[in-house]
Amino acid sequence: MNKRELARFRKLVEEERERVLKKLGVIGEEISDRTSNKASGSQGYSNHMADIGSDAMEQEQAFLHASQGTDYLRRLDDALKRIEDGTYGVCEECSSKIPVKRLEAYLAAKLCVDCKSKQEKLQRS
Repeated sequence: MNKRELARFRKLVEEERERVLKKLGVIGEEISDRTSNKASGSQGYSNHMADIGSDAMEQEQAFLHASQGTDYLRRLDDALKRIEDGTYGVCEECSSKIPVKRLEAYLAAKLCVDCKSKQEKLQRS
């Protein structure tokens, strides 16, 4: 990958990283608000079992989204490191070039399509 392409992908990865950080901030605020509302007893809901279950499920989903966002953020940081050392766009498994279309679709891609397919097949079996 040439310097111009690397610069373009660096910009895309940095923009995506900022978007994810903002989203994680919003999720963190939601979790914090729910936690403080529970602690103060001012949930605004009745004590009906369905309401309690819905609230628990929403909080669980918020934690799941935060966890997924954090994992994705780590992958984006790894992509930035690979851009720095010139290995971005090279499959970590077979060392072939990862197609630009794949990188555009998933900025943190480490594997080419063939190697990713093989990995997924192994995980399913």
